[in-house]
Amino acid sequence: MRITSSIEYATRLMTTLAREHGKAPVPSERLAESDNIPADYVSQILVKLRRAGLVDSHRGSTGGYSLSRPPSEVTLGQVVRAVDGDVFEDVCGKYDGGTKDCRHQSGCTISPVWRRLSGLITQYFESVTLAGLLAETPGECGAAPEWLEKLSGR
Repeated sequence: MRITSSIEYATRLMTTLAREHGKAPVPSERLAESDNIPADYVSQILVKLRRAGLVDSHRGSTGGYSLSRPPSEVTLGQVVRAVDGDVFEDVCGKYDGGTKDCRHQSGCTISPVWRRLSGLITQYFESVTLAGLLAETPGECGAAPEWLEKLSGR
């Protein structure tokens, strides 16, 4: 799985909107500025999020964007699907009907691994809500998360 810039930006935008939930709509310009994302890219992402039913757009001088439901009801999996499609690329599916030919289509011992990994990643992303993200202790970008530190005995 690859975390694209679309996923990263959409998650940051949604986290900001979650923080502002219940308040006035947030203009896209303010979202771009506060999350340090190019304004054109913010607009493209917000269109996808709106089409997926995750955000509402409000017109007028006090318009902007807001979450369509409480942060506890929006999952990271929903955000990922809204901007990039499936949470985990269907490795075997990319060979279906295309010009690429997988020589292991029958009796493949690797495909169960990909299916299980896809299930685990999807399950995890569906368990992470925007409310949960807001409750996390902020860390330094690139720093190992606390659970990994504990696991490695540091």
